[in-house]
Amino acid sequence: MDISAIKLEALKEIGNIGSGHAATSLSNMLQNRIDMSVPKVWLIPLSRISEAMGELDTVKVGLYLKVEGEAAGKAMFILSLGSAEIIVKTLLGMKECPDLFTSEMGQSALKEVGNILVSAFVIALTQFSGIELQPSIPSLAIDMIGAMIDSVLLEEGKVDDNVLIIDTKLSGMEDMEGKFLYIPNEGSLEKLLGVFGL
Repeated sequence: MDISAIKLEALKEIGNIGSGHAATSLSNMLQNRIDMSVPKVWLIPLSRISEAMGELDTVKVGLYLKVEGEAAGKAMFILSLGSAEIIVKTLLGMKECPDLFTSEMGQSALKEVGNILVSAFVIALTQFSGIELQPSIPSLAIDMIGAMIDSVLLEEGKVDDNVLIIDTKLSGMEDMEGKFLYIPNEGSLEKLLGVFGL
């Protein structure tokens, strides 16, 4: 798919709307002003995902949910372990973060934050396109990026050849970075871009 600069601007606007929603919700939850910006938006073939994600054998925290509706797909928010620990420490009011691999409380906190982050971008897709989308309950994984993405792709249903990636930068506690991924089902991307008149 040939993605023009106009299409990327439309997708970046979705990122800006989503980041605004996410920052407001996180600020309320963490009782601290959180700002979120969108330095870059990618729309690239799945075969080139390592260009955007970096080393696929790096262990990260992934928050995943299914997106149902007229433009169904799979959505993820991926954070570094360090960024996830900062969020959990702040949310739980602890000086030291519990072991995220074993702590049910830490994992539960991350799922709640993940629900806010991923849902904010899914809601932005709905608001911008007018296409109704419903996010599922989020699940959490702490694993290599490549393994997490492979697991998502192996789920039932054909996916599009392209993936939307929105780089995000959070500030307000310590600077953190994350990536929102939307892997549309086959035909869903055309529906989203089609309603923009693009």
